[in-house]
Amino acid sequence: MMKTQQDEYVSSAARQLENRLSAGRDEIISRFQDSLISVCSPLVSTDELWSEAREHAKLVLEECCESLRNGTDAAAAANIALSLSVGLSTRGILQTVHPADTLRSSGLLFQITLQYLINAAADLPPEQSSECLGRAVSALNHSLATCLQVSAAGYDAYLLNKVEQTANSHRKRLGRDLHDHLGNSLAMAHRYLDLHELAVEQDQPAEKRERCLARVREALDEAGDYTRGLISDLRVSTGTRRLADALREYAERHQSPDVELHIEVNGDESWLPQQHSEELFLVLREFLRNSLTHARPRTVALKVDVAPHRVDCFAHDDGDGFDMDCPSGRRGSGLASMRERTIGLDGMFFLSSTPGVGTGMRMSLPLPQGSSVRTFKEPATS
Repeated sequence: MMKTQQDEYVSSAARQLENRLSAGRDEIISRFQDSLISVCSPLVSTDELWSEAREHAKLVLEECCESLRNGTDAAAAANIALSLSVGLSTRGILQTVHPADTLRSSGLLFQITLQYLINAAADLPPEQSSECLGRAVSALNHSLATCLQVSAAGYDAYLLNKVEQTANSHRKRLGRDLHDHLGNSLAMAHRYLDLHELAVEQDQPAEKRERCLARVREALDEAGDYTRGLISDLRVSTGTRRLADALREYAERHQSPDVELHIEVNGDESWLPQQHSEELFLVLREFLRNSLTHARPRTVALKVDVAPHRVDCFAHDDGDGFDMDCPSGRRGSGLASMRERTIGLDGMFFLSSTPGVGTGMRMSLPLPQGSSVRTFKEPATS
């Protein structure tokens, strides 16, 4: 009997908390959006992306409400609906979002919702509020984990599709080039061989037979030149460390012996158009210059992740840092130029610094579709 009465108390408290969470849904979503904006999340970079992210956040909150309203079984059913919704949407625009951004956004939503739940349960009896919060937080964690798992799978599928599309595009281009260049040269060689055989059969003058053979040699030489050029281009296009080499070479000319440098470039740089590659180098070089010249760091780290549709850059030093609110700090024209170059390519730029701790930078650049293979060329020093 006592257990039944306690269950009723818990159910009553759960209904109160569920009503408060449901009433505060718009407030939570608004705080979530503000937090995404503050960290330059790509989820708020377009109306379409934010619309999808907002709907997922609503479903996450609905699962929490369902767990408070009807227990874990109902929440499990809501989680299945959430999985289906996320899975379907990640076949579209959301599948272009990097898992790191999905993880960060999930963490933000978890923190905001948890704080709201704690405040909403503050006036409930401690025993009931503890059990209700545990139920809601479990559902929250479960639903966000579902979002992460399904979104990661969607992103993997997206990358595989982009790689396949890029490979197909390159194969088609190679086929056209082989047909138009190599095929034409070989066809001309065969044509003049036929003319040479005809000249021999008809006992035509030796001068004419020699002209036919000379044309055969010219066509074969042309085919050979094209083949060598093609092989050279293919060898160049396989390089994936050109940007890293250029950055490392710059850093080595300017770094002190006691500075530890980490530079990592992941992905295929052939996905980067020439302009994006050069601007990216200039922004990262400016970060290196500021760190090595002004910050007195022990460690400087740069990481670049190149995907077919986007490039993400992360940079950090553990140097002196500076006051972001102080106009007389390291916030000179170089840092303004870094931001302007990023925005000029429709990218997002985020810089943070703390005196005595260090400076961090993050930038993301969307890449135009159909970028052609090219060789990295370091821009002139500016």
